[in-house]
Amino acid sequence: MKKCLLLVGLSMAACSPSPTETEPAPSVAPSVSRERRDELKTVFGKAFATALADSPSLRKLIKDEALLKFNNDYDVLYHLIKDHTLADGQSVRELLRGYFADPEQLSVIEREVPLLTIFVPQLPHDSFSAETWDTAAQIPAVGITSYKTNDVLLVDPHGEEHIIEASLVPGFPVVVIKENERVVLAGGNTPSANPSAMAKQGRVLKASGTPGFAFLSESFDGSRATDKSAARTIWSPDQKLLDAYDIYLGTDGWHRDLIYYNISPNQTRGAFSYAFQEHVTSFQMLGDPAIAFAKIADQTGDPTMASLTENQSSGWTGGSFEFKVRALINAKNGIGQELVTYFPAAPSELFMMTYDPVKVSWFTFYKPRLTGTIGKNLSLPLFAWDLNDYASTIKIEVEEVDLTETTVLTESRSMKFATNFGIDPTVGFLQKIGLKFGASLEETRTETTQRTFTEGNDVLGSVIVNFADNVLTNVTIQMAAGMPWKIGTTREYATGWYTISVVPTRVQ
Repeated sequence: MKKCLLLVGLSMAACSPSPTETEPAPSVAPSVSRERRDELKTVFGKAFATALADSPSLRKLIKDEALLKFNNDYDVLYHLIKDHTLADGQSVRELLRGYFADPEQLSVIEREVPLLTIFVPQLPHDSFSAETWDTAAQIPAVGITSYKTNDVLLVDPHGEEHIIEASLVPGFPVVVIKENERVVLAGGNTPSANPSAMAKQGRVLKASGTPGFAFLSESFDGSRATDKSAARTIWSPDQKLLDAYDIYLGTDGWHRDLIYYNISPNQTRGAFSYAFQEHVTSFQMLGDPAIAFAKIADQTGDPTMASLTENQSSGWTGGSFEFKVRALINAKNGIGQELVTYFPAAPSELFMMTYDPVKVSWFTFYKPRLTGTIGKNLSLPLFAWDLNDYASTIKIEVEEVDLTETTVLTESRSMKFATNFGIDPTVGFLQKIGLKFGASLEETRTETTQRTFTEGNDVLGSVIVNFADNVLTNVTIQMAAGMPWKIGTTREYATGWYTISVVPTRVQ
């Protein structure tokens, strides 16, 4: 198959085949290999390309649904639109059946590729996006992702096949056929189906003739408030954090003693306060940006932009990255808990990049070039750290999500628990007695924690966060808008691949 560019956006005079009678979609198959799903995506993509060229109504539907960003990306889940009625009175499914050599192929695809998705990419320099798509005049080609290669098979509006090299980004209209990384089959083998995981699965989306679909995490539910992690140029820490920094500056003690128990060298007893909760507040990839990008984008279908080799993807087929944050928390009352949360990040939120134009024939492609990494501010809640219930250390792991099938692993760790708690008869409620671990020191136990592991994900490593760690490592004063602002530098926890901050944040 030769490698060439596509001429897209041309009108076509081809007649649409007559659709056959529709049948109810069969139930979803339990498990299908990647190779098989690749084959079926290719069959679907070829039929979809011709249907998209023939039907302005289908093009408008795809644009409108992509703009809804149901999963906070420009994805359109096929099962959620297949029964939508188009302008000619046909459903999407009825229209598409007419473009298959055997109409029953569509039923097989619906059953065996349940997460089939049409993605509308944002291409460089406003060359194409869901926002700018003129559905009356622009007829996109269809790109089809594969687990076998980062090269992208493209089918043009005439049904002809081409290859776009992995390192290039098209500068013309293209939509992508892929599988969705942000939804799962409701009740399937997902992290939140594991009873030891404290992940909260999102709402269920029901499609006719199939099981329901659930968001992998509430953070991907587009009907909820959008990501609250927008970067702030000035961060003024909560006064409690500033007080902890000032009190323990040059003095031996724990910041979190003051934050959670109001304990200081002058006040050595205090009850636990639920006003604060631990949050992951920042994330940044480390090291050479191209190598860091290659690490999290080594699976085809990821939004890769590193240009280390010609075989790496150029970043236009996958949308945003999905990161999984897993906190392993050991409690006194038995088996440890696994708290799971997620956050999305667009490539441009993590990496500084430029696009170098590449002319092939009379068409323009773009080749991304990475020049640095960017820190992303987050607000991911974890838990309220009461030493009477939880160990004095927690383990946090981060991975970039490629798949949704998981297994459960068990690990044991030696943990320290504080024992300096008691009922103060003068106040009648439980208090932490003394700084740090108190005169009674600590109790060491071997605790077991269950955690989920997803084969195929890009595991970035783990960090250990101690209750005793300083929350702020430095405080400076800067002038902004004519006013002095206190700027706090938070303690960072790093692996070779990333760094994060974990900070008690006021929640009430």
